[in-house]
Amino acid sequence: MLSIIMVAVAALMTIAGDYYIKLASQSEDGIRTGNFILGALLYGLPAFAWFYLMRHHSLAAVAVFYSASTVILLAAMGHLLFDEAFGLREAVGVGLAVASVVVIGWGH
Repeated sequence: MLSIIMVAVAALMTIAGDYYIKLASQSEDGIRTGNFILGALLYGLPAFAWFYLMRHHSLAAVAVFYSASTVILLAAMGHLLFDEAFGLREAVGVGLAVASVVVIGWGH
């Protein structure tokens, strides 16, 4: 159960970092904004979760669960908060991310 929480925390912090970097990318000042600095800091914090997860799980399993959750959350955030398109290509990508979780979790 703790592993699931750690993956969720790492993914959510990464997503929060992505959100602030996306905001910074829409600003004329870009990399010189507080949004960029906050986004960069939020990117570093998931390293603590990764450290715990790598002690208890294979790198492949951790990477698949983290990557799939990140793909799903970023696709949702892009569509809902930034009005980005969510078409067939994005749906197939999200579906494949979910399929990778099913495959890697098959034996567990």
